[in-house]
Amino acid sequence: MLPISAHGTTFPGRRDVNQDDILHFYPSSDAFFLGVADGMGGVAGGQIASQTVLQTVESVLRDEFEDEVTPDMLKDILENAFDAAQESIREITEQDPSLDGMGTTLTCVLGCDNQFIAGNLGDSRVYYLTDGEIKQVTEDHSYLREFEKEAGDDNIDPEFIEQYGHIINKTLDGTGDEPDFFPKDAPAYSLSEQDGFLLCSDGLIVDKLQDQKQLFKSYMLGTPDLKTAAESLVSLAYYSGSTDNISAVLAEAGTLERELGRVRTYPFPPREEEPA
Repeated sequence: MLPISAHGTTFPGRRDVNQDDILHFYPSSDAFFLGVADGMGGVAGGQIASQTVLQTVESVLRDEFEDEVTPDMLKDILENAFDAAQESIREITEQDPSLDGMGTTLTCVLGCDNQFIAGNLGDSRVYYLTDGEIKQVTEDHSYLREFEKEAGDDNIDPEFIEQYGHIINKTLDGTGDEPDFFPKDAPAYSLSEQDGFLLCSDGLIVDKLQDQKQLFKSYMLGTPDLKTAAESLVSLAYYSGSTDNISAVLAEAGTLERELGRVRTYPFPPREEEPA
C-alpha cells in the first residue's frame, strides 16, 4: 500500500468551547482512516457527541480490521461504524435526558490496498486531490444545499445564508438518519501516488456560496508540509471572520508535488486571544 501521511488541526476559533473533534489513524498496516466530527446540541452535548462518535468509530474499525479486509468490504464496514455511532448517541441520551438533542456531523475516508471510500452525515466535507485536480467528494446534508438545488447559486441572498446556512438535515443524533457513501456507483475509488485529501468542518468554509476548492488546493500544494497547510487553512478561515470552531485533516499518498511559496501563510491564532 502507498504510504499515507496525515495531520489534523482543530481550533475553537471565536467560541469558548471546541465542539469539533478529529481523528486519523491506521486500523491495520495497509489501511487508514480520516475523520472530522462537528458537534451540536449545547456546549456539553456537542463535545460529548463528536468525541463519542469518533471513539466508537475507531473501536469498530479496529475490531473489523483484526480480520482480513478487502476494498469491496469497505462500505459495509463503514456502515457498521456509522450504525454503532448512532447507537452510542442514543444510549447516552437515554441515560441522560438533559443531553437529548445533541448530535454531530461525521465526514470520513476509509481506505485499504490503495483504494478508498468516503462517508458523510451532515455538512462537514471531504475534498480529494488527484491528477492535479481537486473535487468535493461529499454533498452537504443542509437546508442551504437543498435550496441551492432549487434556486441556483446566483439567486441566494446573503441574508438568507446568514439566517439558514447553519441548518443541517441529517446528523448522528441517535435517530435513523443514514449516511451517504461515495463512490455511489462503484465499490471504491483507486488511490494513486501524489493524491491528497482535505476533510473539514463547516467552520473552514467562511463563504458558503463561494467555491473554495482551488483555494484549498493552493494550500495543499503551496506549503511545505501537511502541518503547515492545515494550520494555515485554519488560520486563514479565522482571520477571514469564521465564527465557528474550525477543523481540518489533511493527508497525502506518498508525497504531493508541491510548488512552494505560492500562498501566504498565516500565524496560528493564539487561544488566549479574546473572542471578537
